[in-house]
Amino acid sequence: MMFENIIEATENFDDKYLIGVGSQGNVYKAELSPGMVVAVKKLHLVTDEEMSTFSSKSFMSEIETLTGIKHRNIIKLYGFCSHSKFSFLVYKFLEGGSLDHILNNDTYASAFDWEKRVNVVKGVANGLSYLHHDCSPPVIHRDISSKNVLLNLDYEAHVSDFGTA
Repeated sequence: MMFENIIEATENFDDKYLIGVGSQGNVYKAELSPGMVVAVKKLHLVTDEEMSTFSSKSFMSEIETLTGIKHRNIIKLYGFCSHSKFSFLVYKFLEGGSLDHILNNDTYASAFDWEKRVNVVKGVANGLSYLHHDCSPPVIHRDISSKNVLLNLDYEAHVSDFGTA
């Protein structure tokens, strides 16, 4: 996976590939090759020096945290790029989207039965337990919310967004 592949797959981060907007960056869906779909979080360009330092620390924190973590309920980081124009993180793409999206959409929420809800809660709990008890040093997420819980099509939860961890 190369920088040029990401730029080509997103057509230079065209809005038609935009799948999420966050405080630190936008997330794009990119198909790098048949069957290889990823989510690319492009960090917002920050010009203010104080905010730039925070953004840089957040970027590095996410990389350092996720590089050493391998757990079924933690989002998989495939790679990253730090470029003069922009920085981005490349993650496994999860087709189910965020828990927040499901809870705030009447159609999806009505299909989100108790069995699926319990499955999601167990996944989040397993992921957080791993971070707190099985990582050395322990990792504290600091920003758990429904926006930071991503789901696959089987409603298996994956904790994401480790910028403040």
